[in-house]
Amino acid sequence: MPAVQMRFDGLLQRAAETVPDREALVFIAAGERPPLRWSYRELSQLVERAARALLSSDVRRGDAIAVYASNRPEFVLLQFACSQIGATAVPVNPLYSADELAYVLARAGVRICFAADRHRDQSPWETLTSVAERLDRLDSCVALHPVDGDPLEWERWLASGADVADAALASARDAALPGDTCQIEFTSGTTGHPKAVALSSAALANGGRCTAYRAELEDGCRYLHAMPFFHVGGSVTAMAATVACRGTQIVLPTFSPAALCTALERESATAVLAVPTMLISTADRAAAAHCRFDSLRTVLTGGSLVPEAVASTWIDRYGVGISNTYGMTEMAGPAVQTAPSDPLDRALATVGRPLPGVEIDIVEVGTDERVPIGTEGEIRFRGWGTMKGYVGDEAGTGAVLDEDGWMRSGDLGVLSDDGFVSVTGRTKDMIIRGGENIAPAVIEDAIRELVPEVVDVSVVGVPDDYYGEAIAAYATLRPGASISLETLTSELAGHLPAYRIPAHLRIIDMLPTTPSGKIQKYRLVEMFDAEGT
Repeated sequence: MPAVQMRFDGLLQRAAETVPDREALVFIAAGERPPLRWSYRELSQLVERAARALLSSDVRRGDAIAVYASNRPEFVLLQFACSQIGATAVPVNPLYSADELAYVLARAGVRICFAADRHRDQSPWETLTSVAERLDRLDSCVALHPVDGDPLEWERWLASGADVADAALASARDAALPGDTCQIEFTSGTTGHPKAVALSSAALANGGRCTAYRAELEDGCRYLHAMPFFHVGGSVTAMAATVACRGTQIVLPTFSPAALCTALERESATAVLAVPTMLISTADRAAAAHCRFDSLRTVLTGGSLVPEAVASTWIDRYGVGISNTYGMTEMAGPAVQTAPSDPLDRALATVGRPLPGVEIDIVEVGTDERVPIGTEGEIRFRGWGTMKGYVGDEAGTGAVLDEDGWMRSGDLGVLSDDGFVSVTGRTKDMIIRGGENIAPAVIEDAIRELVPEVVDVSVVGVPDDYYGEAIAAYATLRPGASISLETLTSELAGHLPAYRIPAHLRIIDMLPTTPSGKIQKYRLVEMFDAEGT
């Protein structure tokens, strides 16, 4: 399974040419509506329509478009269409606030933004229209739903490309290269601003090919997921891997245990992707509903190591193989992965071996000095998935990516003599809650700004049986002040997404610091752990 120099849409082209009538996409909308179903022939034709519409909208090689929505079939079309003409797709978290949206659209230089009308209790479309006038490079907003007034509606926009000549489309395709930036993923940074990770078309293609290979997915697999497309989990570990093995991608707009269980059975899924928190709640629901999952063969997971008891439940109850993935957005998703056929102790206690074409190095933290096999150090990656850089942030890029192509993970790990990697901790402060990366600085800044009782605060990730990590805030208060967790939650509601609001609040007299004044977050975690003993 060597890496290849091909564009992301090359995966679709191969499938459309060889299995045109095979089901390519099943999108299960909320409610009682029947699922949308496209064959590879239909998907390929719709992608071409979207590519023509992009050209009609004056989107050219190197230009960026964004999708601000939960999972929708339109994103699949736009991602492949961008690859065809060398443009860049920017998937945007639908929970982003107006200021966050404005920041990411400006940083990526987005020309067109597509938005949905609703996501949970929010309206991405209303948020987009509220910030559009401040964005000089944003040419148009396209609603992914019928609207009144002037804004373009999706079907009308798609039809706008009908007059684009075949020669113009062919010319754009010929100019597009595997090394073109095909996607910009925004991932939380320790400064609080999301970092714009530029990924090449070839990185997405190889990510899909190698993930499917290591997961031992069969040709024509039926692969179910509810992972968001604004994560590499949705766009690479799921979408790209499915198309790489000419399979059927079965997509839920958002995750719920009931919906996942129903889809697993009704759609005869053979593979499913779910982070550990999803596996826990889905297993509970499945047991209560007496689900059998007779067709299921493979469970892919990631975000954090799936607890052995959880993995064992799926293996023992449903006879599946587990494929645990480990990587980062900056590596276009998985870089290390277990195979279902790996020895059980390796499958349950490690994150696997490097994918084909990926190198792993374990070095002393903060140096380039390699440590001996079996010794803990910082994990570095190098290979086909390495990001092109953080857009507009040369200093940030240089801090993690060296001239030799080594990408620092910020994670601590150990490499065994048989090539398996174990992740043992993190050098960075990022909290991973249910597979979601959360920068503590964003929460700390919000608390300092919105909660007048607080003098200072430090936010850390603490162990949690369900989410892997939960958010704990340690705060010092003004003289005579008091505050409860309920009050803190109320103050932050509406300013932070629910998943970023602390689950624990501890009031202390003084935050532990180094002699230079830097807060020692590890001591806060130790204090939390001590409370439970």
